[in-house]
Amino acid sequence: MKKLIFRKLFKDIIVLFMALSLSLTIIVWVMQAVNFLDFVSEDGHGFKVYFSYTLLSLPKIFSRLLLITFFISIIYMIIRYEENNELILFWVMGISKVKFIENLVKFSILFFIIQVFFTTIISPLSQDSARSFLRGSSIDLFPSLIKEKKFVDTVSNLTIYVHKISKDKKKMENIFIKDDQSSKGYAYQIIFAEKGELINIDNKNYLLLKNGEIFNDYGKDSSNSFKFESFKFNLSNFVTKTTLIPKIQETNTMLLIKCLLNNTQNKNFIIDSKKLVCSKGSEKNISEELLKRFYLPLYLPLITIIGCLVILKAKEEKSYRNHKIFTFILGFSVIFISEASIKYTNGNLIESLIFFLVPLSLSSILYLYIKRKLNHKIEDIND
Repeated sequence: MKKLIFRKLFKDIIVLFMALSLSLTIIVWVMQAVNFLDFVSEDGHGFKVYFSYTLLSLPKIFSRLLLITFFISIIYMIIRYEENNELILFWVMGISKVKFIENLVKFSILFFIIQVFFTTIISPLSQDSARSFLRGSSIDLFPSLIKEKKFVDTVSNLTIYVHKISKDKKKMENIFIKDDQSSKGYAYQIIFAEKGELINIDNKNYLLLKNGEIFNDYGKDSSNSFKFESFKFNLSNFVTKTTLIPKIQETNTMLLIKCLLNNTQNKNFIIDSKKLVCSKGSEKNISEELLKRFYLPLYLPLITIIGCLVILKAKEEKSYRNHKIFTFILGFSVIFISEASIKYTNGNLIESLIFFLVPLSLSSILYLYIKRKLNHKIEDIND
């Protein structure tokens, strides 16, 4: 019977947690998705890349909201059970309030494992996959980049000026192009054309130029030029200036640990520079990211115990309402402080390890405080 009533409580918490997580994650995702529209309007990526990139941000949003949604789920369910007289069933069954708290703390370990799994594996992997879409993306919405009578250099190694452009942004007049792709054999290439038209051949974008001249500069006073009636300028070779190197939050957890050990403990782990630029001075950012992945989940048992503070007061007591508000504010304050405290790391390995002792120590202190408080209540009743 004891297992059944705990199973019902855990089920109710999980259902509320899933509903809250889904709702809040979608709300935050929609807000971020609006900001990601810059990939289309400014960087020239297509809608396929846009949707793939935004969808892959969902695991990160979910993991960042987990602390808040779990705390709300815990405290709401305890309050609801108290006000519906369902908590009495636990006490009638001989379950002490200390045992009740211990079971909820054990239950929070499941969410600790889930959050660590998301922060260390799923979230970095999904974000790196999102970045890979940008790496492999061509400028499939090039017309959105072009502005009439303006020099546009959003695209890497390419500057373009168009005096006049049609409403559908397909046809142009008086075009200036500067191509800085040195891999083609020249230092830079300048193209003038009277007219141009955007065309697509075999899923590749070209700018079909009419009546113009090409000037090639090879450096060291070497150059040539020639006129043309028609010339196809390949746009698929160009990419936007969007950052393509993985950011720290997109990097594999083991790589971050190896880099931190290299910089702080003089280890010699081999790290691929294409995956992570492990330079001196990066310790603070790497340490901060690792704390987000391992340190924040340790606050789950603590906020569980904070939520259990509600059971110290019965709903019949006058101070019950203020006690609920205090518990709610305390929980959110701890979550806020846990996030803010990460900013104060300086990359020192020993200091980072001390961070991990904070939530564990606070959990132990608060648990002992509640246990002592409940023991005093029992003694008062016996007296």
